[in-house]
Amino acid sequence: MEKWGYVRVSVNRDEQAAGWEDQIATLKKLECDRFFYEEASTRKERPEFQRMISEANATAGPNRRVCLVAAKMDRAFRDLSAADDAITKPVNPNVIWLLPDISQHPLDPKDATQMLLARLLSVVAQFERDRLAERRTIGIARAKKEGKYKGRKPTARAKTPDVLALKDRGFRPDEIALQLGIGRASVFRILRDHRQGAR
Repeated sequence: MEKWGYVRVSVNRDEQAAGWEDQIATLKKLECDRFFYEEASTRKERPEFQRMISEANATAGPNRRVCLVAAKMDRAFRDLSAADDAITKPVNPNVIWLLPDISQHPLDPKDATQMLLARLLSVVAQFERDRLAERRTIGIARAKKEGKYKGRKPTARAKTPDVLALKDRGFRPDEIALQLGIGRASVFRILRDHRQGAR
């Protein structure tokens, strides 16, 4: 059985280096064969996650099962329904999930105990995310009222001139992302915004 690891941070791997490295270390211990990396994923599309799912569905079969692995459930799924659907209603039944914060073994949708634990942890994680968002909203509102709110410091957008310069020199988006230490999604967004602005 192949194991494909998924690593995700919300901003970028530089600002969230500890979480990034910890996820990779966990996946290496679990002997993952391939890795998919996602940065800048807060409330954004996740192209690497979608690519991993699509490739797994196209690749897996009865003689070649693919186990998708994330260090923690919340690194793979954003909410309870997404987790439940992926685990219990896979497009390809030969694609399974391993989430070591729930079980050290691949999840079996027919195992009632595993599914109960997975759903309970999903509910708790969703509750924590909702509470965090609530506190963040209250804090931002207070900071705005006091004139102290400046918004989140732009990260990848500050590198727009560098992205455009590398693109002009013939570098591909993957190479630009690697050279500048930003996510592929950020590179594509900068290039798209530049094209739209040039119209």
